Amino acid sequence: MTEPQAAERIDRLLDAIELIKLGKKRDAVTVLKALIQEDSDFEDAWLWMSVAVDSIDQSVICLDNVLRINPNNTYAAGALYRLRASEMAMQQRRARYRLYRDIALILFTGVFGLTLCMIVAQIFMWSSAL
Repeated sequence: MTEPQAAERIDRLLDAIELIKLGKKRDAVTVLKALIQEDSDFEDAWLWMSVAVDSIDQSVICLDNVLRINPNNTYAAGALYRLRASEMAMQQRRARYRLYRDIALILFTGVFGLTLCMIVAQIFMWSSAL
């Protein structure tokens, strides 16, 4: 890439950043997509795309791409950790509730099953005594 091409690419990235700051994220996404199509390893374009996209899932994909390009990018790693922390907390909460549910089912089934067996045994003993 020539120096004028690199400078033009940086100018376009700066334009996208300005659009994000102005709240024009859709316009920024258009610019960033073009930059990424030209160079899929444009780390800064992926990083800013993670800010411009609409969903957390899209941000995670962008941040994963940043870390694919540069595993030492602390901004991407920190952002990805913050995005996934709430997801991990929800998964832990779900696992805890599943455990409570399973314990309750075992106890209910065990107590209910034992009670039912005792009733059937009583009925059997009463019917055989007659």
